[in-house]
Amino acid sequence: MLSLKENMLRVYRHQEPEYTPLFSDFSSAMLGGMDFINERPDIPGVNLDWFGQSWTFEEKTGAANPTPGKPLLTDITQWKEVIKFPDLDALDWEGHAAKDTAAWDRENRPSRVTIGFGLWERLFSIMPFEDALCALVEEPEACYEFFGAMADHKIRLHDLVIQHYKPDVLVMHDDYGDGRSLFMAPDTWRELIKPHLKRVVDAVQSKGVIYEHHNCGCFAPIVEDLIEIGIGATNLVHPVNDIRWLKENYGDKLTIVGGFNAQHYCTDQATEESILADMEQTFAVLAPGNCFVPLCFAIYSKHLPFIGQQLVRLANKYHNPRP
Repeated sequence: MLSLKENMLRVYRHQEPEYTPLFSDFSSAMLGGMDFINERPDIPGVNLDWFGQSWTFEEKTGAANPTPGKPLLTDITQWKEVIKFPDLDALDWEGHAAKDTAAWDRENRPSRVTIGFGLWERLFSIMPFEDALCALVEEPEACYEFFGAMADHKIRLHDLVIQHYKPDVLVMHDDYGDGRSLFMAPDTWRELIKPHLKRVVDAVQSKGVIYEHHNCGCFAPIVEDLIEIGIGATNLVHPVNDIRWLKENYGDKLTIVGGFNAQHYCTDQATEESILADMEQTFAVLAPGNCFVPLCFAIYSKHLPFIGQQLVRLANKYHNPRP
């Protein structure tokens, strides 16, 4: 029987697995919450990230959001005067990587590192969201330059992560839509963000590492673009993207990590019956063949133990029993 690592990498390479993988098969690290890579200070109180943006921790969501009324940037044409990039070489890479990966079983388990805040997310974290959207239309040249500089930063950051953590898969966050549609016109994304995102993807894959893109919400209008620039896996794929359509049209080109209506699972209206119905439907659509990792991000659900049990049961149902 294939090891957890061999089996998972088959899925990421768009080959049929011997058994359905689970996200728990990974040895993983999530960087950026002020551990030492200060993308977003996810700690109680009001704190600054490494660009100087103020963040306020919200107990209800267990995460920080930009502090209301305190944007770092108000005019995109002034970004060069405002943005000061962190000195990545000054960080204790060896010490943190040794600690974070000490328990990793590199021979038998695949490894995965996640880093938040891609190009667009960085802009709307330092500017009010509505102003960032307006900037795309009113000052496209300044936005293009900003995204290019952020891509350069992410490439340097990813190079150091890969050098010291040596993951099989690297994930960058960059949400382009909500539960209804893209935040911007597809052509705006293609003109301003796509060329720089391609450079980020190319740089990761040039190191022999698989690039996975985290994109909550809608991305279906640009799915062919994502595949074109080399993105072969994406998470957490929400139902707004029509998972049946994705499977039928791109099931051999795009590994879907997720696919569940996890937002419903976290509501007071969710029951074990309604959750199970959605999970069974999701497995029925996505599990046959290849390119599916059933990750269900529902950590705020009161039904979390039940969800975990059903993930294992359904994984065994659709392929050979897991080891």
